[in-house]
Amino acid sequence: MKYYIALFQKIKEYYKTQSTNPAELPLICPSLRVYEDKEMKLLLPQLLIDQTLKGEAILKKQDISFQLNSIPSNDKYWDINPSNTLFDAFEKIINVNQEIQNQIDPKAISEAQKKIYNDNGKPTKEKKAYDKYIGLFDKLLTEWEEHVAKYNSLRSDDEKQIWLEKLNNILLRKEKLIVDHKLLGYKEVIEKAMAKINKTDDFDVFLSNLINSRNILDNSKKTGILSLESYYDINFVPYDFMSNNSGWIKLTIDKKELDELYEVAKIQKDDFSKELITIDYDEKNIMGIELEFSIITMQRNWFSISSLVSNFFKWNEAKSISDGETISNEFLLPAYPKKMILIKNLKINIDEAIVSNDVSNINQLIYFGPIIMKNQLFINGTTNTKFIKAIRNKETLSSNNIKYYNSKLEVNKAMAISPTVATASTLSSSSATLANSAIMRRPIMITATMEPITASVELIKIIQPLQLSPLLFQPVTVIQVIDNLATVLLNIKDSITKLGVYKSEISIIGSNNAIFKEVESDKDGITNLQLPIGNYDIEIKKDGYSVFNASLKVENTNNIVKDFYLEPHSVTYDSFFLIGMICQKLPKIPKIQ
Repeated sequence: MKYYIALFQKIKEYYKTQSTNPAELPLICPSLRVYEDKEMKLLLPQLLIDQTLKGEAILKKQDISFQLNSIPSNDKYWDINPSNTLFDAFEKIINVNQEIQNQIDPKAISEAQKKIYNDNGKPTKEKKAYDKYIGLFDKLLTEWEEHVAKYNSLRSDDEKQIWLEKLNNILLRKEKLIVDHKLLGYKEVIEKAMAKINKTDDFDVFLSNLINSRNILDNSKKTGILSLESYYDINFVPYDFMSNNSGWIKLTIDKKELDELYEVAKIQKDDFSKELITIDYDEKNIMGIELEFSIITMQRNWFSISSLVSNFFKWNEAKSISDGETISNEFLLPAYPKKMILIKNLKINIDEAIVSNDVSNINQLIYFGPIIMKNQLFINGTTNTKFIKAIRNKETLSSNNIKYYNSKLEVNKAMAISPTVATASTLSSSSATLANSAIMRRPIMITATMEPITASVELIKIIQPLQLSPLLFQPVTVIQVIDNLATVLLNIKDSITKLGVYKSEISIIGSNNAIFKEVESDKDGITNLQLPIGNYDIEIKKDGYSVFNASLKVENTNNIVKDFYLEPHSVTYDSFFLIGMICQKLPKIPKIQ
């Protein structure tokens, strides 16, 4: 977990060089959120959404929008907070009665007007005297500006001395004029009256902003017959980050810098929750990381705080809005999510001594923080650097199979703390205990909640855990597949050219066992793996091709060769990991209690 924290520390330091706003808080997201390209596109304003996507936008758009509009519950990290969303908080705030009658004192306004104009609409003597001295002051100011402008044309010391004496004369006249304006020009009387009258204008502006916010929010909610479409729209900046590399920055961090960043994060521990900063995987096999990141601004056409920060805004409800300092669920709107921090194309460079068998072990999960990596070793053809990639298929990450392995990994940790002979009942109770643990102990992979499936008894046997500390390669040692593996060779080809498709992403999920694999095809479109006897669902994704789904039945340990043909289609497949959110901290609202 420490290198995940180091990565966030690096991006946080970068952002602080780009922003001078002290109210912006970069908050790490400890539970991984994965969003696909097409999901993000659903949140674009209606005119920018592709027609082919609009049919599925109703519920999915609403769900994702609620997630990204979650109000932070503390200043240590951001996570989805369904009990407190920007929609609900903002709507409640702007719809509270502002007691308009109490804001305006008609009698005081009338008295102020009488001090400036009489009943005939003509200026009072006080107003005439005030205007006279305003005119004299403007004339003197013009004279001073013209005199100062002459200095550069002076040549002799005598000319400069005369110029200085005249300047002193102008300054003395200015001082006298200020005194006369106060004593003879009714300056204080007239300006107090004008302030009272202008205050009503300010209140009109406040009221106009408030009503405008209410109308925009109301109209947004009513847009669309079947859905609150524009209510859930988000204007992204850059708006096309899903389609091209606009706004994406490539980042490479070696092991030395990762260690240094983590030490800085520990020193700045107040920026992270205690539970998060103390999770310390043994990441000795990691030599560095490569990725791309982007910081995306989220703008909402229905959200405006201009009326909320006005001196006229009143709030007498039981729950306070914000105090300008504390971020917690005790407040209705202490801060709001303003920008999201996304990463993609994550690669973890690993020790050159690692071999393919160390990575492809079917009974292990490979973690980078909360991110699950593929059980497949890749080698850079140019540098010969060995690396692994992140699983980015949401269907795989949300599968019961991964949750099953996660539960077994947690049982390992529980048993490592207090080793006992594992039984079905102890596994069940340990899983239940760990399932109720704090969010930091086992970050949630995605938003879906599913019960882990029970692996077939014939496929597993229960054994003792082999290690006491979490590792980069973490064997799920509670189960062990008995010798029933078949070698499966998959050929992924273009249906038209019949050529192999390079780097097609293949997700293999057992439908009657707990096995899952996420691999990629090589330059010839081939991938070779081992699977135990069972039935499997296969999904293949590749940019420029339609998603391909198939089933695979492994009946015995004989070798299997399968050809799959992808249909060329203009489809972009990309996924983004949301690792943090930049939240705008609000000032004290209301300003005056």
